[in-house]
Amino acid sequence: MLSASPAVAQTFPQAPVRMIVPFPAGGPSDVAARTLARSLEKTWGQPVVIDNRPGANGAIAAKAAQNAAADGYTLLWATSSTLAVSYRQSAQAPAADAEFVPVSSVGRFGFGLYVASAVPAASVAELIAYGRTHPGQLNVATSNLAESMAAIQFMKSSGLSMVRVPYKGAQQVMPDLLEGRVQVNFVPIAAGLEHARAGKLRLLATSLPARSSATPDVPTMAEAGLPEVSVSGWQFVVAPPRTPAPLADAISRIVGQALQDADVRAQYDRQLLQIEPGTPAETAQLVKNEMRTWDAFLRENAGQLE
Repeated sequence: MLSASPAVAQTFPQAPVRMIVPFPAGGPSDVAARTLARSLEKTWGQPVVIDNRPGANGAIAAKAAQNAAADGYTLLWATSSTLAVSYRQSAQAPAADAEFVPVSSVGRFGFGLYVASAVPAASVAELIAYGRTHPGQLNVATSNLAESMAAIQFMKSSGLSMVRVPYKGAQQVMPDLLEGRVQVNFVPIAAGLEHARAGKLRLLATSLPARSSATPDVPTMAEAGLPEVSVSGWQFVVAPPRTPAPLADAISRIVGQALQDADVRAQYDRQLLQIEPGTPAETAQLVKNEMRTWDAFLRENAGQLE
């Protein structure tokens, strides 16, 4: 296979490609994956089929990708948390990049701290003050590990205690947040921005390193005095273990081209997904850096995530 892989890379693909997504349909990562898939279809002339495999914090999707043939016809749309969970659950692999072959980074979401309109807080400081004087009255919704990380970072750095309410997907969170059944949610910024602009939610801060042009009046967590809340939602494309390097390189180049497509960039702009493509080598280094952060978080907070 290795000796033939350059030729394979030149003729790939000759059949539909499957992209496994570890989240339910309709969420931010799923929409981003489908956007890229449509662009890849135009270049490859083959369908790119989205296979949603939610559950177990991404472990179900990761396992499906690990067990797939290393021929490029199965790819995994992975987030940092997906790779971190897979890495920690593996008894054999010494590192996440031994479980998957990095293809390309795609970009990252910044997270926003949203509160229900009934919460009498127009700033992070007011939210903390309200929570301290009304113990037990703030529930924070989380639908994935990245949201859990943000919530736990926030509670630790602010000293505020909230009840964490787990959900299966972001689509289930928003109706409850709008109705006030849960009061707080950390979510990719674009997921709640329309509701905030309509006055149905409040966006108190973002986890971005600097203010976004889409939300110029919203402070960053660092500006709000909580620089420790710094989670970002990296999105990657990875391939099953033992995928030949020339094939991964070829797919990476096409992904990089797709990320320059005007329709893709417009959709990602609407999602406030910051595009940051990378070669397989660059992606591998980025994944290693992310794994250090995530491994430390999972070790320190294992009891809160069960």
